[in-house]
Amino acid sequence: MRLFTLLLASLLTFISPTSAFAKTPVSTDITSAKNSAWVRWLPNALPAAGYITLQNSSSQPLDVAKITSPDYKRITIYQTVTDNESSKMVKVDKFTIPANGEFALVPGGYHLIFEKPTHLITPGDNARAIFFLSDGKVFKVRMPVRTSPELY
Repeated sequence: MRLFTLLLASLLTFISPTSAFAKTPVSTDITSAKNSAWVRWLPNALPAAGYITLQNSSSQPLDVAKITSPDYKRITIYQTVTDNESSKMVKVDKFTIPANGEFALVPGGYHLIFEKPTHLITPGDNARAIFFLSDGKVFKVRMPVRTSPELY
């Protein structure tokens, strides 16, 4: 039984996203604009919106199709679409940060939805986000959790 437990633990370590992630190179081409990153806190572990402006200093556009966090079970990309007098959130699969440009995730536009916190999140905390880029690298950021965009 002990051998089975050790083998299972070794297998889980080998296939865990954390061990694979440790080998993923971190991008030096992507940065966040000053004071642009934040997550809007809502009570009772309700889904929280996240905002950030990503700047790409490389000569190639970079797609972001996956975002994860050790603090939330799921992060999804949405775009607010307005037609006539109504607006709705539409899930999108990816967004592109243009070469030598930026992409803004802002209220009323593209934004992130952080769902199901893995632990108690309160204003003043930092939510960690990991953006997986099309060049095989990642961009890691800590996003302050607050109740208002004015609170830096």
